[in-house]
Amino acid sequence: MREQFRKELDRLDQDLVRMAGLVEDAIENALLALSECDMERAERVKQGDDAIDDMFLDIEQRALSLLAQQQPVAGDLRLIMAIVLNLNDLERSGDLAYNVAELVQKDLPIVRHKTINALIYELGTSAKKLLGRSLDAWSAKDVKLAAEIDELDDAVDDLYAQLLKELFELEGVTLELALSLVLVGRYFERIADHAVNIAERIQYYVTGDLAHLG
Repeated sequence: MREQFRKELDRLDQDLVRMAGLVEDAIENALLALSECDMERAERVKQGDDAIDDMFLDIEQRALSLLAQQQPVAGDLRLIMAIVLNLNDLERSGDLAYNVAELVQKDLPIVRHKTINALIYELGTSAKKLLGRSLDAWSAKDVKLAAEIDELDDAVDDLYAQLLKELFELEGVTLELALSLVLVGRYFERIADHAVNIAERIQYYVTGDLAHLG
């Protein structure tokens, strides 16, 4: 029974990483769709969101079932709880990629503003890299790497602040475009925040210290 429990727990962890790969692809494609005004790529991002949602529901149900049936304690309990919470951060990150894709389909003339386009691309790329680092740390259960994520998030926050400043100073931009660009920046900034949450749970899982869940 114990061996079967461990195998299922390992499968849950592996499936979480598989789901994370879908989310990373969605973010990458949403970013490319935005920078290139690629409507077809944006639509693929939206259509792919169903697969992310399906994995989310499957893994969550299995994790909760394992939690109810086996009543794990200590490290196993922390791992299951961390998986469930990480699922929510990944699913929300996928939703944020979906939101970016929806804005792309409004045919925003972002490419006409090279400075803004470059800044948003840098912001999106930085957020995606941050999530990737956080997921690498999760796969390896690497506390040292996880501890670096919060500091790296500061650079994403700085890029978002710079975007807001550039938009405020930009002339000849409609209110609709300005608000849409603020939302895009916010979506990528939130993805980075979800990466920070995942990193904090790595530290909690390994150490058992609740202070890491601040």
